[in-house]
Amino acid sequence: MTTNKGVIAWFASNSVAANLLMIILIVGGLFSALMINKEIFPSFELNLINVNVAYPGAAPQEIEEGINIKIEEAIQDISGIKKVTSVASDSVGAVTIEVEDGYDVQQVLDEAKLRIDAIATFPDNIEKPNIYQVKPENSVIWVSVYGDMSLHNMKEMAKTIRDEITDLPAVTRAKVNGVRDYEIGIELSEDKLREYGITFTQVALAVQNSSIDLPGGAIRAQDGDILLRTKGQAYTADDFAQIVVDTRADGSRIMLPQVATINDDFEERLEYTRFNGKPAAVIEIASIDDQNALDIASQVKDYVAERKKSLPSNIELDTWGDLTHYLQGRLNMMLSNMFYGALLVFIILALFLDLKLAFWVMMGLPVCFLGTMLLMPLEPFNMSINMLTLFAFILVLGIVVDDAIVIGESAYTELEENGHSLNNVIKGVHNVAMPATFGVLTTIAAFIPMIMVSGPMGIIWKSIGMVVILCLAFSLVESKLILPAHLANMKIKKRTAPTNVFSRIKFAINEWLQHFIHHTYRHFLERCIKIRYSVVAMFIGVLILSVALVISGKVRWIFFPDIPSDFIQVQIEMEEGSSEQNTLHVLQQVEDALYNMNEELEAQYGYPMVKHSYIELSSRSSAFVFTELTKGEDRDLDGVEIAAAWREKIPELLSVKKLNINASTNDAGGDLSFRLTATDLAQLSEASKALKTKLATYEGVYDITDNFSSGSHEIRLKIRPEAQAQGLTLSDLARQVRYGFYGYEAQRILRNKEEVKVMVRYPLEQRRTVGDLENMLIRTPMGSAVPFSTVAEIELGESYASITRVDGRRAITISANVNKNNVEPSKIVAEIQEAFLPELTARFPKVASALDGGSLDEQNAMLGLAQGFFFAMFTIFALMAIPLKSYTQPLIIMSVIPFGMIGALFGHYMLGLSMSILSLCGIVALAGVVVNDSLILVDFVNRAREEGKSLMQSAIDSGCYRFRAIILTSLTTFVGLVPIIMEKSLQAKIVIPMATSLAFGILFSTLVTLILVPVLYIILDDIKQLLRRMFIWWWKPTPQTPKGDYHTDKH
Repeated sequence: MTTNKGVIAWFASNSVAANLLMIILIVGGLFSALMINKEIFPSFELNLINVNVAYPGAAPQEIEEGINIKIEEAIQDISGIKKVTSVASDSVGAVTIEVEDGYDVQQVLDEAKLRIDAIATFPDNIEKPNIYQVKPENSVIWVSVYGDMSLHNMKEMAKTIRDEITDLPAVTRAKVNGVRDYEIGIELSEDKLREYGITFTQVALAVQNSSIDLPGGAIRAQDGDILLRTKGQAYTADDFAQIVVDTRADGSRIMLPQVATINDDFEERLEYTRFNGKPAAVIEIASIDDQNALDIASQVKDYVAERKKSLPSNIELDTWGDLTHYLQGRLNMMLSNMFYGALLVFIILALFLDLKLAFWVMMGLPVCFLGTMLLMPLEPFNMSINMLTLFAFILVLGIVVDDAIVIGESAYTELEENGHSLNNVIKGVHNVAMPATFGVLTTIAAFIPMIMVSGPMGIIWKSIGMVVILCLAFSLVESKLILPAHLANMKIKKRTAPTNVFSRIKFAINEWLQHFIHHTYRHFLERCIKIRYSVVAMFIGVLILSVALVISGKVRWIFFPDIPSDFIQVQIEMEEGSSEQNTLHVLQQVEDALYNMNEELEAQYGYPMVKHSYIELSSRSSAFVFTELTKGEDRDLDGVEIAAAWREKIPELLSVKKLNINASTNDAGGDLSFRLTATDLAQLSEASKALKTKLATYEGVYDITDNFSSGSHEIRLKIRPEAQAQGLTLSDLARQVRYGFYGYEAQRILRNKEEVKVMVRYPLEQRRTVGDLENMLIRTPMGSAVPFSTVAEIELGESYASITRVDGRRAITISANVNKNNVEPSKIVAEIQEAFLPELTARFPKVASALDGGSLDEQNAMLGLAQGFFFAMFTIFALMAIPLKSYTQPLIIMSVIPFGMIGALFGHYMLGLSMSILSLCGIVALAGVVVNDSLILVDFVNRAREEGKSLMQSAIDSGCYRFRAIILTSLTTFVGLVPIIMEKSLQAKIVIPMATSLAFGILFSTLVTLILVPVLYIILDDIKQLLRRMFIWWWKPTPQTPKGDYHTDKH
């Protein structure tokens, strides 16, 4: 073989070029690693557009007809829209547009904006539609301001602190939560109005017309311009008190305070925000797009520590919910695992190979990793360092060195046998260069489907897949271009007697290994080849057994496992029309249950479980509790168990529609979701009741809810004929009732960066009961006041609390949570889809059903993975068929893949894990890694046959000669993943199933490679012989070809 041809030879003989290449990659990677953005989770774009339209005081039906349907009609034919969901609820309409993958969200948004702006028939009192793309915000850390002080002071303090935090260099988004908006309420008393003979509308207009700033142009004088402007805007209660409502003929003036009480206070609703049991305001600090979360958190913490010193004694300041703790923990965990993995890989290499060789093989790690980091922040990849990319590095730790081991081991064997020279190094490398290269390519092919997963979850697989592929690409560069140069410069001594302890151990191991290979293994393989059909049958039996593990439920299938988190969130939603007092009462019961549970657990374990708790009454009928537990590593109970203990402590609650306690990190709104759609609401609600009853019959299914509510009572007004005789119209009546009960928004003023509404309305005690409505006085156009009951009549009815429509039809989504420890959600979904839904649609012909939410995502993801898997299989087949120049041999190699899965299943069974989407990804990746060793084996058999050895001999030799390299590559991959599988912390829970699949799959498939591949190779030859005989017997029955022909032929 000529030595000085080809890239490999050139680099091997030119060590300067090889070293420079290595230095560039390492130095560039280090720079990049410092500059690269570090975040908890990769930032991703959601393909959702929201349209919100506020219509204060309107009922859901009015919103559905007046707003939502019009928007749906306007945008329905824009290309690129996948699904339109609209929700009409009390005084607000929301439409969500889901954009198809592959369309530019911004373009669809612009088009939708044009169409919506062109709608001319919206009702009068609506606010301008707000159209925006949904951006995921990553909360980084929360700061609480709490203590005993007035709500007003607390809000002002929180705002001051928020402004100071926003001034920190790293922070751009901080918002104050848990406080009410300011509002100036002008409350008119009916008695006073009657006394002065003034109407409600007069007062409202007076406020609107007197409190205003208007620019009046400029006077163009000769010596310069003078600006003109009116300044009359009122900002505080005192300013509003100066407003004149009416001036009489005698010159007396009626001022606003004479007919109204002016309250400059918070808006009309209850406020209940508690942090660790004390009244609080909370500042949430988020990172947008690609800001560095670690910087944000550390600056905020430093600021809070500094600011605490200058605060009054009654105010406390605290940070909590610091998510960067996880990022930092994740970074540290990943780095330490990387270090231990690398150390274990090195020890194994040092035991089996020469120490110098082991060192140069390990040099491949920093080269590949830093090379990848060099490319990560650049344009087409745009990746940050986050939990997923870090995991990818660990995943690839053992795989990256495989290539270098095979090449190093081959060159080393060549040098041991034929002495040290440049040519021998090159020859050793060339021996395995082709199969090793294609081996890496097959692994890359296996990770490609990960990049192709679409949807919002796609980002998870993209991050992992991209990093692995880049690392593998660099491992090719390292092993083919850099390693040979180092091997050529390495002095290799001929074998001498061992001197020190380490070399003695090593010598003993190598002697034993050689003996094992050439005696035990060789004889065993010969025996297997004799009874080859039984061996294959046995392997297939084991395969069937392992599939039975999943089907029988010994290893359970769960789409996405519940990963316990250090946060428990509780959402409470009340039945519609429930009073605020009632909601507050329920919230306090849940809060007390939390404190009781914590005390009990503290008594039991000796340390508290709950570190911080934050409780907020978010609206009239919903509330929210957020608790931060002590760190998962420090306690014996996981979050899910603590949440269960909390649930037990909660008493029977009244009129609660939904109570959701969630302690796992991935809650996509229910493990099971079904969507029913129909044009007829009555049938729809009947069908949803039937489905909920059916779900309740399953054991382990809880929190069954739907997003449809029968709603609150409503009073409908009708005008009497005699009222029309007095000149009253229905719109006059409606307007007066609206002003009386909802109020009239006279204006909005901007005060200290905050919008404050100015409302003119009747006092609260005059709009509490139905009696108040009947006693209300209605003004007629003649100016006389008549009681409401004489001009209008009322009828009571039921109204819907909210109306959801999907793609133009009314819809109800029914969702439920499942206790995954004893039920598999996918089985329930399958059962209901096959058995119950057809029966339901037969009973209610107008109702159509579909999967929604989590259940839908699961089916789509499975479909995507299956497509990806077939694509990967075909690519792997092609990548092996080309170098082997054969159609049938790749099939032998790929037969290892199903047996690798056996290992993965048994690994899950041993560790007591359930199979999940993460395990499947591990298996797809496994497919690419497993074939590498078999490829080298088959390639070796082919070479031996070319040199004229018999088939039997070549098959057995190949196993013996490549035994060391194959065992090494498998052990390094396995050992590199061991630290992660042993990891206890919460952060590793996501990664463990994937690592388990890879590690155990590889161990098992090594066995298969060393025994099954040579056996199958010979069986393939048997089949060819048989076919050839049949062919000959069929076509040419007379002249017999001599037997010797079959073996010389190259298959």
